[in-house]
Amino acid sequence: MTLTTTDEDLCKIIEPNVISTYERFKVLKTFENVDIPTVVWLTPILPFINDTKDNIKGIVDYCIDANVYGIICFEMGLTLREGNREYFYSKLDDYFPGLKDKYIKTFKDNYNLPSPNNNHLMRIFKKKCKENGIIVNNNKIFNYLSEFPSDDYQSTLM
Repeated sequence: MTLTTTDEDLCKIIEPNVISTYERFKVLKTFENVDIPTVVWLTPILPFINDTKDNIKGIVDYCIDANVYGIICFEMGLTLREGNREYFYSKLDDYFPGLKDKYIKTFKDNYNLPSPNNNHLMRIFKKKCKENGIIVNNNKIFNYLSEFPSDDYQSTLM
């Protein structure tokens, strides 16, 4: 499950037509209550929009409360393919006037758009996860996700 922002109004803008982050958190809690392990993918973290310390800490707090196994995060930022970029920029114009020019100046036509705060936010993210036993090693998480549950585990779900 992806988590992007703890700001519910911002969530409606950057992830229209999906349930809010808080609603997704409640789903994670429901899974926890019936012993279904969960993993969160922290994405997209949009430079100059939701790449804040408070947002990252808030998302990790949701994950701690929901007892998630791990959080996948390659870096704080996003990727934009040709075609996606034009759509994204048009939405920046709609919701964040003037920000498109900052994106173009900062990132040009790059595929990878890391947050200028990436290093700082990654340190906060990894520290908070480590302190709370949440796995952040992406390889370990992907290996975990590829494991087939045992018959004992499957029988507990029925």
